Amino acid sequence: MSIAGVDIRQLRAFVMVAQELSFLGAAQRLFVSQPALSQTVRQLEAQLDVTLFERNTRKVNLTEAGAALLPQAKDILKKLDGLAQTARDHANGVRGSLKVGFLIGAGVDLIPQILSSFAKRFPQVKVIVSEFDFANPHAGITDGMDVAILRPPLDIDDIELITLIEEDCVACLPSTHRLAGETSVSIHELLDEPIVAAPGSGIWRNYWTANHYRQGGQAPVVHEASTVESELQAVASERGISITAASTARFYARPGLSFPVIRDMPLCTVCVALTREPSVAARNFAQLAVEVAQARKA
Repeated sequence: MSIAGVDIRQLRAFVMVAQELSFLGAAQRLFVSQPALSQTVRQLEAQLDVTLFERNTRKVNLTEAGAALLPQAKDILKKLDGLAQTARDHANGVRGSLKVGFLIGAGVDLIPQILSSFAKRFPQVKVIVSEFDFANPHAGITDGMDVAILRPPLDIDDIELITLIEEDCVACLPSTHRLAGETSVSIHELLDEPIVAAPGSGIWRNYWTANHYRQGGQAPVVHEASTVESELQAVASERGISITAASTARFYARPGLSFPVIRDMPLCTVCVALTREPSVAARNFAQLAVEVAQARKA
C-alpha cells in the first residue's frame, strides 16, 4: 500500500525509529534486520526529498523536518489502522447493517429475545426489521432481506432453512363449533369445514388449508386473511375455521375461540432462512437465533 508514492512500511519504519531513537531497537521491535530498516528509512527520505534523522555513531536524533513530519506520519498510520479495523469488522459481521424479515405470527416468543441478544452481542450492526403478512410467507428472503424468520413450507430454491422450533398444528374454531370442547381432533374431522385461508395460492397456503389430505380436492375457502388478527376475527365471527400453530393459541387466544390440537397432522416448524451466500452478519444472526431457541427448550 502507498500514499502519493510513500510506502506505508516506510512510514512505520520512520515512526518506530523516531520512538526508539535507535535503528537497532526499532529493527528489533519490527522484526527486521537493522540494515533493512536503515534502507527503508533512506528510501522514505529519498521519496520525500528530506533528511529525517541526524545519525552518528553514538546517537540518532530527529531533524527539524523529521520532528515536523512525525505527528502527521502517526496520524496517517492511525487512520490506516482504523480503516483496516473497520474493514475487518464489516468482513466479520460485527459492523454494518442487517435486514431481517419475519412472518407475522412466526416465532413471536423468540423474536424479541433474538433481536435483544443480537443487539448486545453486535452493537455496531444496525438491524432493520420488516414484518410480512400471510401474502408474503417468504418474509422477504427473496426480496432483499438478508435473513428471515418464517414458517415452511416454501416454494423457492436457493435458501437455507434452519429449524428453530417445532410445535403442534391446531384447529382454530369458534367456541360454538361442535368440536370446540375437544382437547384434540383429527384432520379428517375438519376437511368439510369452511376455512379461512391466506391470500393467494401456492404451497404455503395449501399447507395451512390441509390440501394434502383432500385427495386432489380443494379446500372450501370462504374468507382470506393476511394477518393473525384478521384470521382469528373471521373465525370468532363464525365465518369458518382455520388451521394454525400452537403458539398462536398461546399468544393470541381470546374469548370465543377454541384451539384443539390436530393429533394426526405433523408438527409445524419455525425456521430462520438464509440466502445462498449469506453475509457473515446474517450467519451470526442465524446462529444466535438457534442459541436462543435452544435455551428456550432447556
